[in-house]
Amino acid sequence: MLSPSTLRLCPLLLALALAGCASDTSGAEAEAARAGEVDVRSNETDDLGAIDNPDLRAEADTTGPPRVTVAGTTVPARGVVTDIESGDRSCYITLRTDTGATETVHADYSVCDTNVIKGRRVQIEYVPDTILAASCEGDPDCLDTETVALAVVAMPID
Repeated sequence: MLSPSTLRLCPLLLALALAGCASDTSGAEAEAARAGEVDVRSNETDDLGAIDNPDLRAEADTTGPPRVTVAGTTVPARGVVTDIESGDRSCYITLRTDTGATETVHADYSVCDTNVIKGRRVQIEYVPDTILAASCEGDPDCLDTETVALAVVAMPID
């Protein structure tokens, strides 16, 4: 028969044993991590190419229409980003669409803050938004505005 103090230790010993079994790192990996050597992996690529691991690819609906109408303008819903440029009215994304045509769309500056989408096929979500009018010719003091389809999400789908 086990003593009461031994019985009190059983749940603790069981928890420690289970924690050791649940670990998915090998002894060498765990030792390297404790020594400060950590293997950091990114889901982004250096060469702007597609991610090799299909489990890390973003899921997007590419079965929808290739074009959408937002704020009275028909814009591409997906395409390959060939250029990103920050402008005075908005950020501009140039796309090669599914038909092979090249189009430039307005985008929120936050979409263009990263070059991760350049050279990649993206699914785009738009919202109607007000920006500085073209008639202002870049003058920040101009009060003229216009409502455009503004890309707020450009999710890589390649």
